[in-house]
Amino acid sequence: MKTLFTVYIIFFIANISLAAEQAAWVYDGAVLTEDVTWRGSVLVKKFVVIAPQATLRIEPGTVVRFAATAAGQLPNMVVQGRIHAAGTSERPILLTTEQSGSVRGTWGGVVLLTTEKRNLLEQCRIENVDTGIDLRFSSITLKSVSITRARTALLSNDSVVQITGCDISDSEAAVRIYNSEFEAKDMSVSACQQGCLLRKSAVILTSSKITKIRNTGLDADECRIRITDGDISENTLGARIRKSEGQISQSRFQRNDKTALHLIDSPIKVQRCLFAENKQEALRTEDGRVLLQNNIFTSNDGFNIVNTGSENVSARLNWWGTTDKLLIGQKIHDSSRDKNIGEVQVSPWLREAPLLVLQP
Repeated sequence: MKTLFTVYIIFFIANISLAAEQAAWVYDGAVLTEDVTWRGSVLVKKFVVIAPQATLRIEPGTVVRFAATAAGQLPNMVVQGRIHAAGTSERPILLTTEQSGSVRGTWGGVVLLTTEKRNLLEQCRIENVDTGIDLRFSSITLKSVSITRARTALLSNDSVVQITGCDISDSEAAVRIYNSEFEAKDMSVSACQQGCLLRKSAVILTSSKITKIRNTGLDADECRIRITDGDISENTLGARIRKSEGQISQSRFQRNDKTALHLIDSPIKVQRCLFAENKQEALRTEDGRVLLQNNIFTSNDGFNIVNTGSENVSARLNWWGTTDKLLIGQKIHDSSRDKNIGEVQVSPWLREAPLLVLQP
């Protein structure tokens, strides 16, 4: 009797668990024209559109699943009005596919179209998606959002994006920003094919990490850029910045397989940064527009600085791991090796490592 009773209890609990997985609300090609609050379990088939006059609120602990159609059309959410999805650390919100398994690209993602309202995603997890968040002439704030197994985690065109404490991983492309304002603090991008691709945008990165990217960690073109307390390490290529302006300070460039920082036609001030243990050159520049000051260059397998342009490069008051002039010169590629290129001006150099730099 006790055994039968135990079996009955297990069967009863299992049925409750299965019932809990059933969606409380199902939306099949729906347009929400009034304010709606989601909680519990929600299933979206084809698409759901939040109309310009409507607000969608998603409560903590809600699970939203997106079901693929027979025609192969990726289901998605389109926001023209406002989305306010605020989970908690104990009860995050999950946006995922209805299918089991960890296959990226099985649903379309969250698309924001011409909505500049106070859109918010907080303590949300987005997974197995084609484009996690796709902004077009819109604005959004992301707080403690995790996006994993995406084809593109975040895509912004002509939009405003503010990020705090977000994690992007195991995706083909992490961040693609075009003609936008992009500000990220405490963001982590790791184990992706491509890291942050930035084009014609205003970019502020604070205390953010871009690591273990199989292609390029950060690729910026025609941007206004400011990087503070960053970590661009263990990538194939660390950072490439072209036709951009701004500054990089108190940041690490460590253990990248190829060039740690490549600057092209960019007046960038690089100060109080650490370049260490990179497998090729630490910094490559094709002109003399960079200013290098109060940085540490140490234990790089290739040159500390490679100048490929005809202009002189100002690299005074840096620490080269030694005060020996000959040893410093051995790690510099400039006019001393090729008369057709400019000099890297390293004198005077620091007598010891600056204290403000993050040590290896």
